[in-house]
Amino acid sequence: MTRRLLTLSLAFAIVLTPFGPAAYGKKKPDQTPDKVKTEIESRINKKEEHVKVKLRSGSQVKGRITQSSANGFTVIDDKSGSRTEIAYTDVSNVEGRGMSKTKKTLIGVGIGVALFAAAFAYSFTHIWD
Repeated sequence: MTRRLLTLSLAFAIVLTPFGPAAYGKKKPDQTPDKVKTEIESRINKKEEHVKVKLRSGSQVKGRITQSSANGFTVIDDKSGSRTEIAYTDVSNVEGRGMSKTKKTLIGVGIGVALFAAAFAYSFTHIWD
């Protein structure tokens, strides 16, 4: 019985292994300045000011959005308190800090599936006891 369980788990591992790099290997395309502007304005309206801004030059700016204008926005670093003026055209990507709701949901679903599989395997192995 344990040999079947081991074989089944190894089969799942072999089948699901190719999906790992595919999930992490995709690169997001750069956001257009219009999309960056709407993202910044929506974050200010929702009071989600903590962001991680990736610039087209390759550097990152982390901090809090304090104000936005027609051409750019201001980010204040939480640790040093320095102000950085960033133009919308210089931004490659804007992300909130921490994990997204989608990632949190997928982690919860994964834990649920793992618990269900463990309970199923335990009940299946002890069905004739």
